This record gives sequence, structure tokens and C-alpha cells, in this order.
Amino acid sequence: MKSMKLLMDFLISDVHLDKRNILRLLKLIKFLLPEPNTLPTTWKSIMKLFGRTNLSSTTFLCSRCHQLCGKTTFNTKICRNETCLHSKRSLRTNEIVEIVNLDVRSQLKLIVNRNIKILTKNENYFPTCDISNGSFYQTTLSKSKLNTITLVLHTDGAPLVRTTKQSIWPLFASVVEIPPPLREYQNNIILLALWSSKSKPNVNVFLKKTVDEIKILMAEGTSFFINGMEFNFVIRTQFFISDLPARSLFLQTTYFNGYYACHYCVTKGLWSGSIVVYPYHHNDLKLRSHAEVIAAAKEAEKNSTGKRITSVQGVKGLSCLLDIMAYPQQILLDYMHLVCLGHVQTLIKRWCQLIDKEEVMKMDNMLLKTRVPHNIHVVYNESSSAVECWKAKHSRLFVLNIGLPIGITCLPVLNASHWAIYCVAIKLLHAPEPIEDINFAERLINYYCRTISEVYDQSLEYYSLHAHLHLPAQVRLHGGLSFCSAFTFESCIRYIKKQVHGTKHLASQIAYWYDMENIVKNKIFEVPSSTGVNQIDLNNEQLGDYRELVINLIQMNDQQLEQVEFYKRYKHQFTTYHTALYDKRFKCCSFVISYIKDKNYRNVINYANIVVFYKYDSEYFAFIQKYRMSKKKISDFVELPTEILQRLDGLYPLVELSNDYDIISVEAFRHKCVAIEFQDVFCISEIRVDFEHD
Repeated sequence: MKSMKLLMDFLISDVHLDKRNILRLLKLIKFLLPEPNTLPTTWKSIMKLFGRTNLSSTTFLCSRCHQLCGKTTFNTKICRNETCLHSKRSLRTNEIVEIVNLDVRSQLKLIVNRNIKILTKNENYFPTCDISNGSFYQTTLSKSKLNTITLVLHTDGAPLVRTTKQSIWPLFASVVEIPPPLREYQNNIILLALWSSKSKPNVNVFLKKTVDEIKILMAEGTSFFINGMEFNFVIRTQFFISDLPARSLFLQTTYFNGYYACHYCVTKGLWSGSIVVYPYHHNDLKLRSHAEVIAAAKEAEKNSTGKRITSVQGVKGLSCLLDIMAYPQQILLDYMHLVCLGHVQTLIKRWCQLIDKEEVMKMDNMLLKTRVPHNIHVVYNESSSAVECWKAKHSRLFVLNIGLPIGITCLPVLNASHWAIYCVAIKLLHAPEPIEDINFAERLINYYCRTISEVYDQSLEYYSLHAHLHLPAQVRLHGGLSFCSAFTFESCIRYIKKQVHGTKHLASQIAYWYDMENIVKNKIFEVPSSTGVNQIDLNNEQLGDYRELVINLIQMNDQQLEQVEFYKRYKHQFTTYHTALYDKRFKCCSFVISYIKDKNYRNVINYANIVVFYKYDSEYFAFIQKYRMSKKKISDFVELPTEILQRLDGLYPLVELSNDYDIISVEAFRHKCVAIEFQDVFCISEIRVDFEHD
């Protein structure tokens, strides 16, 4: 079994061979080994060795009528529906829909077993702005006295084979009770179902089996035996998330460019030239209810005839997802598409039309000079004038950390001030710390949406801008935007694309390899302990400029120098901090941090560069070079109400590097920071969530 795990891990994860070639290789290895040997060379014997059976089911449908396909004597697929245009003839690959439904319970058992140590620990590894601290989760949690498994569902489509124009639509789930970033690890993501076809999915055909299985688990619960102990679990759902087109497809509602596109409220759009807009003064923010949507869906289905589909207040039909999701509370807006790939890129395009080429070049130069922490893999190779080529991670860093000083430098005061409102609002909603952050961001979002037509024109009042008005309510229910996004989905799509070989039975291939990898990678996760990395000696030449300073400060803290161990890096649970000594060899900048030295003054945030870490008496400390606040303030360069200016200065302080050094405990750390040059000083911005997917 150990040998097979090593072999399969290499063949599946590293070289990505298809089934046929893996079996050929196993037979060759078996032939070369001394006889007799028990190396399995068939899929059935491999699964038997691991004590597993393939629990997924595959269904083939006609892509036109969505009826079950039959088989001919030559094992080709035919449509048996006499009223279908494809009836009684062999179907080509691009005329077939392949649906795979995977077993939910078996995957849950593997994930619970893999994370049992962290699930049963009393320690709280969840950030304050996580899903688990949102009001929706806390309210439903209080009703249950048993262990819970709460599922977040996310989906989208992705092209797989260009020659046949086939695409894959996977439905993934992640478990809220597993803390981030473990929640987003590939082996903790559940693959619920797959739709492979040239056509887009019919949600009720695609997800019927999966929804029925989840309904049974929600009604009856389940239990697992792990290490000889029985654990009983209640299964719940948290929310469904996707981009706007996929949300409309899976919820059977009007598309984002329609009249009733908003799933939160009943606001009706207005026709303006060639587009539907949602002017702020025209909003009807009366919230929808689950019962009203169900009634509207039934009425729409009753009024629809053949190919003519009618809608009732934007609802076109009844989706089976509503059997396990409450509408609209559990249908979320995805900030990756709405903000990063949506409004931010739209604004930058408008800026490039507004300012001259010299200012655009200045923006690009500032982007190129930006140095960010090692775990944020963002390089701005594309100009801001080609912003449509940016990925979501580029726009995310821009709106949260570096776009504000860049916008203030290059834009007219009116546009820069308006952009500042948006940056502050999104940053507060991205990872709110006190509840007041959400309330303040809500006022900013309303102010921003109300004034955008005066700063630019009405053409920017798309539905996607109107949807911003509902983000604060969503954050109250389900936690910060950083934990309610499709960034995880994008990494899952990249993973499953590696599992595809050829053009046939793509969904079955993906499901098989997903199942096999779960079997191979079943190592129980251990919570990482805090530790220093890359130890150096006090006499190391890199410490030359700081040696006397650090010795004096250590002695002033009544610590014995001979008992001190120095390190270039420090790992705390899921976060790694660098020092200036370590980053000198790289282009990253992971040594700028924010910290609070005095717990009695929690509102006083300080900033510093980490020079070196050291360990003394089992505790870790950092020798730092402090930043001092500049006389300049970011608020000096914009024109906004005083209340907004104060928050702006707090979130984006202007600082200068001082010659003041200190020693602090690593427990005083808040966040890593991005520092960008601005008006001969540095503009600092905290990275409140350090482990988002890139």
C-alpha cells in the first residue's frame, strides 16, 4: 500500500498520465519486479487495495432534449426520444451531456478524518471576520447541540477542449468548520457534481441527485467512525456563490443586463441608450423573500410555453437549489467578479480616457516599483491601459492596498476623492474588524453610488454597481468579502484541467482522479507550531550594521545574550514573516508589519521593518526599525468630509523610516503591510487577510 501510494501520488500529481498509460507502466513495473509480487495492475485491484469502491455515478444525456441516452452494439450513444432531432442516430461527442454525481458522505468522511485534530481542538483558529463569525452561521449554530458540518457551494463554467468547444461545469463545496487557509486547500475541497458538454447546464437536470443527497444528510445527519470513536454530525448549508451569469443560470433568474437583475431587492432597471441602468435615485430597496421567489417561479413556469420563457420580477423558473438554500440570504454576490474583475477594471478604463498618456505612464511606473510580500504573487506586466488583461489578483491588490496613492497621484482631485471613498469602503468590507467597520462602509457605498453619475456619467450605473449596495448586509450575514469569493474556485478549476486527457468522458476522468487523489493524500493534518526558520549567528556579517544595537536592546530587556538564537524568518501557524536580512536576496517585501505594543492602547497602531527575529526562553521577539508618522497626511490630497478623512488617514498612513530601533514580542504583530512611495514618504496599507488564493 505504501508503494502504491508513492507511485500513484507521482503519476497523478506530478506527471498526470492518463489511465491507459498508468496501467501500462504498472504492468511494466510488475514484470520487472521479482516473482511472485502483488503489485495491482487494474483499477479494480487498485481500489480494492485501498479498501474503496467507486461511488460516483455517470449519466449520458442528449444535449438537445436532455433525455437519457441509449447504447448501440458498438457502444456508441443514441437518443431514444422520438420527438428529438437527434433521435435514433449515433451521437457525436459534442452532442452528448455527461453528468457525474460523486458521493458526498464518503468525501466528508475523508475530510473530517484528515482534519480531525484541528476540528476537535478547543483553540480558535478563525479570523474575526471569517464566515464562522457571521450572524447567519452563529444563529443557525445556536440551534444545534451536535457537531456541525456546514457547506459552502460554488460553481462556474470553464472551457476544456477548444476543438470540440466542450466546457466543464463543476459544483464544489468547502467546509466552514475547517479554518482558513486549510479550508481552501485542494484536498479539503469536495467535488459534488460535474457537467461536461458543449451546452450550458440545466440546473434541475444537473443537480437533482446531489441536492437530494444533501437534503437527506441535512434531515438525518450522519456519523463517522474515526480512530475507533463515533462522531455524529449535523449537515447544513451556508451559501451558494458564483459570478453573475452563473448565478442567473443556476437560480433561473434574469441576467445581469436585464430589468430585474437584482436578487436581493425588487429594483427595476431603466433603459438608457443601449444598456439597462440602475440609477441610485430610482432604487426600490424592498428586499425579496424566499416565499415570494418560490411563488414567482411557479407563476413564471405556468406562463411559459415551449421556447417562450416569461419572467416574474426577474424569476424565470424554480431551481432545485432553493430546496437547500434560502433566497436571497444564502445566494451571495462574489466580490472577485463584482469588484476585482468588474467595477475596478471599468473605472481604470475610464481613467485612461480621462487623463493624458504621461499620467498613465506614471501609474504604470508606480505599479512596476511596487514590492509586495512573498505570498502575494502579483507582477504588473500589463499596463493599466490594458487593464482587461489583468487577473483578479492584480485588481484586488490595487483596490485594497496600492490603488489609492496611485489614484491620488495621477487623477484630478474630484476623481481621486471619489476613488478614495470606494477604496476605504471595499477595504473595510473585505476584512472588517469591529462591527462599526461594516456600518461605516455601508454609508460610504451609498454615498459613492449616489454621486458616481455626477463625477462621471450615468453609463457607469450598471447593475453591478447597484449590487454594491447589498454588500454590507451580506458581510453582516456571512463575514468579510475575503471569505466569500471565487478565488478558491479558480484554483480548483486549474487543478481539474490537469486531469483531462483526450476529448471523451472528460467528467468521468476528472471524477476518477479526484477520488484517487483523495485516497492517496489522506495524511492527517497537524496544526503547525510557531517556530523560527533560517537560524544565523550573532557574528554573521549580515548583522554587522545592527549588532551593537541589538546587543544593547537585548541587555536592556534583562535577557542573557548567550541564550539568544537569531532567525531570518518566523512561522506562526499559517503565516510566515520575513526579515529585511532575508528579503535582500529577493524581490519581495515581507518584513513591513503593523503592531500594537501596548494592549491598553489598542487603537494606536505602529509600523516597522523587521530586521531579525530571535528566540529567548521559548519566546520569540523581533528586532525592528520603526516608522514615524509623516507631517503629511493622505487626507491633504483629497477633498472629502472630515469623518471620511479620519478613516482614510487611519487605513493609509503616510510614514517615514526612522533611526529608532526597538524589540517587541511577536504577539504584538497585527498584519503584514504593503509600503509604496508617495510624495517622498511611504504610504502604508495593512494586508488584513494574509492567505488569500492567488
